[in-house]
Amino acid sequence: MRKRNATLAAGLLVLGTVAAACSEKSSSTATTAAATTAAATTTAASADTTAAATTEAPTTVAAGGGNEWALKYTGGKEGAASGAPVLIGYVNQEDFFPENTIGLNAAIKYINTELGGAAGRPLDVVACKISVAEDGAKCGTELANNPDVAVVVTGTILYGNKELYDALNGKKPVIIGNGVTSDDFTTPAGQSFTAGSPGVITGMAGFVTQQLTDVKSVAILASNNPAGQAAADLLFKPVIEKAGLKFTYVGVDDTATAADVQQSLTAVGADKADLLAVLLTVQQCINVYDADKALGITPKVLTTGLCFGTPMTDHLKTAGESGPVPDGWYFGGYGYSYFAPDADSGMATYIDKIQKYGVPAPGAKTLEYTGFAGPEFANVMTFTKFVNELGADKLDYESVNGKIRGFTGPMMIQVGPLNCGKQVILGLPIFISVCASEMGIQQYKDGKWTSLADGLNGKPIDVTKL
Repeated sequence: MRKRNATLAAGLLVLGTVAAACSEKSSSTATTAAATTAAATTTAASADTTAAATTEAPTTVAAGGGNEWALKYTGGKEGAASGAPVLIGYVNQEDFFPENTIGLNAAIKYINTELGGAAGRPLDVVACKISVAEDGAKCGTELANNPDVAVVVTGTILYGNKELYDALNGKKPVIIGNGVTSDDFTTPAGQSFTAGSPGVITGMAGFVTQQLTDVKSVAILASNNPAGQAAADLLFKPVIEKAGLKFTYVGVDDTATAADVQQSLTAVGADKADLLAVLLTVQQCINVYDADKALGITPKVLTTGLCFGTPMTDHLKTAGESGPVPDGWYFGGYGYSYFAPDADSGMATYIDKIQKYGVPAPGAKTLEYTGFAGPEFANVMTFTKFVNELGADKLDYESVNGKIRGFTGPMMIQVGPLNCGKQVILGLPIFISVCASEMGIQQYKDGKWTSLADGLNGKPIDVTKL
């Protein structure tokens, strides 16, 4: 057990890509980065086929129904904010994960314009970009030494996470936005209000063993780097193995072409396995789709929200498809769906307001509102909730940190209760910064999204029970 814990802590970097950006600060709302990306942490659904919630794939986004849900969630007062700003420190790898910033900025504009700000005061951002590990320490030190920063919210960071958290630990309250590395899930510096990859990927394996009863063999494609290897070896395979299912595994290089992926599909036996598990980024998911067509095979595909979003939808459109994702694919996520927005989780409010206040990344023709954008929007809304409860004159470290660590939910667009710092996943109590333990699965088929195990049909998967 000790060896496995060390391996997991060292290796858990889930589906990362190399990022490059300049470290900078801004006292105004953080600007979005220079490129759209296909990376996305899951957002899908859950439950079982006997109580499936089905919805037509939307051609227009759903309305959120005004501010009623948001005002109740945040405890705010309708109207515009005024006065001195409440500052949020924000750290992200912009060039590869601009959707984090799209969600953050849209939430701030919405809160400041319609929800009365945070305790009546407008929110503003002090932003810092990370490119290499050294930038983590730099950003952390700068934000830790800024007396006006009330909280630090992260986006998605692949390098410098440990250095960032070490600099912030005990000095600034931290909300971990969309974590992907071991440090995001094991740091004592802050808390993440989503299930993250430990919850989603483990839950996907649980879905296979518990609900896809016709599956006896699984072909696994994962990124050929420490990220994908950890996702496959440490989160997905243990559940599959314990259930006695056969599996094959092939790693896919981050730079793989469609032809390379086609070879990988052949090598992993995708044409013979009962299920193809795809733990890849969106570009490689697109290559999987193209390779399936080229090979003339139709495997049953289970993947994460990394495989949907604007890039996939745009690609399918050029291929003559009408849906937002490949037909028949299963998607694991946080228990609610961008494509089937409900009112109770806040998803309908998010979809409505991101369309109103969201700004496409520079150079992008369309707004990337899926992926990491939704959870980041929700994090800002939740921090606003904390400020409204505390009052603008009580934003000291102890007060804000106490709110973060004591939050039990419900969390906007994340299914299930929170139990910050106390989750035990696969028997490992090391994920001390993960608050949520439930996730969901949805399937897109014949133009409809169906909840198979999520918050929409009330049967999400609890990974602490696997």
